[in-house]
Amino acid sequence: MPVKKTINFEKFIEALQVGVFRSTIGPKAKIVYANKTFLDMLGCTASKAETMLVADLFTEPRKARPFNTLFSHQGYVREYEVQLKGKNGRSFWCALSATTTTEGKKKYCDVVVSDISLRKRCEREAVESKELFQSIFQNTAAVITVANQHDKIVAWNPYTEKLLGLEKGDLFNLHVKELYPPKEWRKIQDIRKKHRGILPDIQTKVYRADKKAVDVHLSISVLKDAEGEKVGSIGIMQDITEQKKFEGALVQAKHAAEEANKAKSMFLANMSHEVRTPMNTIMGMLDLTLDTELGEEQRENLSVAKDATDSLLGLINDILDLSRVESGKLQLENIEFHLTNVARSVCKGLSVLAKEKNLDLVLDLEDGLPELIEGDPVRLRQILINLINNAIKFTHKGKITVVIKVEKKMENDVMLLFSVVDEGIGIPKDKHDTVFQVFAQADETTTRRFGGTGLGLAICKRLAEMMGGEIWVDSVESKGSTFSFTAKFKVIKWKVSSDEDFKGAAAVNGKFNNEQLKGLKILLAEDNLVNQKIAIRMLEKVGCVVEAVDNGKSVVDLALTKPFDLILMDSNMPEMDGIEATKMIRKNEEKTGTHIPILAFTARAMNEDRQNCMEAGMDGYVTKPIEREKMFEEIINASRKGR
Repeated sequence: MPVKKTINFEKFIEALQVGVFRSTIGPKAKIVYANKTFLDMLGCTASKAETMLVADLFTEPRKARPFNTLFSHQGYVREYEVQLKGKNGRSFWCALSATTTTEGKKKYCDVVVSDISLRKRCEREAVESKELFQSIFQNTAAVITVANQHDKIVAWNPYTEKLLGLEKGDLFNLHVKELYPPKEWRKIQDIRKKHRGILPDIQTKVYRADKKAVDVHLSISVLKDAEGEKVGSIGIMQDITEQKKFEGALVQAKHAAEEANKAKSMFLANMSHEVRTPMNTIMGMLDLTLDTELGEEQRENLSVAKDATDSLLGLINDILDLSRVESGKLQLENIEFHLTNVARSVCKGLSVLAKEKNLDLVLDLEDGLPELIEGDPVRLRQILINLINNAIKFTHKGKITVVIKVEKKMENDVMLLFSVVDEGIGIPKDKHDTVFQVFAQADETTTRRFGGTGLGLAICKRLAEMMGGEIWVDSVESKGSTFSFTAKFKVIKWKVSSDEDFKGAAAVNGKFNNEQLKGLKILLAEDNLVNQKIAIRMLEKVGCVVEAVDNGKSVVDLALTKPFDLILMDSNMPEMDGIEATKMIRKNEEKTGTHIPILAFTARAMNEDRQNCMEAGMDGYVTKPIEREKMFEEIINASRKGR
């Protein structure tokens, strides 16, 4: 029976998940038994363990002394925490509990070894976490307050005292609502109720000790105990005074920029008007004089002057266009037009310049092009004219080819590729990108030899981008250049289906004859008598019947008493301006059910001016200086609508 008990006890010891060993007692205590768990801890066999001294188990021999001292004085040891040498040379934390056992005349020390490595690691991590929290809590440049379940402050970090200017005695047990203006506290409470005590990050104000309000970002989190019950809250405030100042400065800077931009736009509008008014006189008189009988030398001199004024007008238009684009005020139109007719019209108009230099201008329209598309034909023409003009300018012999083809078909849209190929002087490779920059030229001698401001290609680039495309150049010096751009348009018709389409295209592209103008009764409103005289002579020359007045009030009076086919309305006139006069005429037409076409006739060429005219009820827009063909085209289109 006793033998059986001994065997059961040994099996029990071997089955334990804690280490157990027995050793002799004394300074050179030796292990005489170790269970499997302890052998696994040591990473050795039983025979190896039974050759080891107890002192060899400790990572440091000196740490064995306190254990031996306790054991010798008490005869037992409880939970002595120490590091022992483990397998693979690694140490591990354990708790040693020892007692004295007597067998016959011999005394032994029986030791239970509990591995507490996990607990020690958790304790260490808890300490590190606490130290980290304390470091953050103490050194964060933000207010951190801890409140109990009654919203009374029980803890805070040093920055709280610094920002709020409060002493420790002032803060402890202070209700957090005392920190905020009443209105702000109510807002905070309303938000917390919706979020179960939590306050998402909001902007609010907090009082300092001197009752000055400070702008802060505030967030509040709920503190809960192990059972999930609310025990308090933690609030974090970030001083945003400097941020608010910066935001205020940004608002002021934005306002200043808007005012500066407004002043710039006003300046450009005024300058446009002031420059275009005398330009209209010069160009109008030149056109009228060139239509009379002249000697060869007189005609040559006037033609040179006409070319110079055309160049000056082009420069003015480029500057205004660039200003509109850069300020985001240039808007593209979306109207239906015939692609092929626009292309032919541009090439036909520029073929005269090409012939003067003995150059061939060829238009290559590839198969599969849409005929009727929707977009801005005026801006498309502008890009093509600019690129072809440049090609003519920089080419001395050979030909210039304009190629148009489909780049990509989409569901309702098409991306078109336009290329202008010349055999001119070419552009150095390192200048390919810079030619599209404002005021850029290929080299310094270009301006001296060929003229130009470097605005044209910069405007083309911006227009192409506004049309959903891009522009680029391929060029070899002395061999020629190919300027290409893409633009996206809505497709209305892929093929022309009737003669009516061509008639519509002719109207868009300004093809007219004098018969369409002959007999039109036109009321001209123009306060500048010279410009009035020029316009009358131009209109009468193509068969129009013109009656002129010099103020808006007279326009309204005549429009109500006499029948006219169209009114040319100057926007700036004494007594009543053209905008107000148009509004009055349109208001009266609501009663009569009639509609007389009104065209703006103005030296103001800014987008805002055009918009104001359209909003007032005008049907079109003719800018000064007068370009006869454009004016006649607008008159024909507008009068057709009025019939």
